Amino acid sequence: MAYYEHTYIAVPEASKKDIENIESKIDQILKKNKGKIHKLEDWGIRNLAYPIKKNYKGYYRNLFFEGESNTIKEIENFEKFEEKIIKFLSFKIKKIPEAISELNKQDK
Repeated sequence: MAYYEHTYIAVPEASKKDIENIESKIDQILKKNKGKIHKLEDWGIRNLAYPIKKNYKGYYRNLFFEGESNTIKEIENFEKFEEKIIKFLSFKIKKIPEAISELNKQDK
């Protein structure tokens, strides 16, 4: 199994329930493929560098998890069709960082 960092941006109007539903689905995909979430960071609503789907702000969430390569494909496929998600990015990392992200420390 490999470690991954995954960040997604939801529409700024997304409710707490919407975010919980998204992360519940991601968790289901991971469990189905014998993976698990190690760390979750809430970066809050931030300005986007450029408008995406007519949004100027987005709700950022960052996940660190363990899983197989096909798991990433399945998560990204789910997010492509999730209407509350406007952008996402995943990449493989060597280990899960123990320190809290600078974006998580800043005032939101």
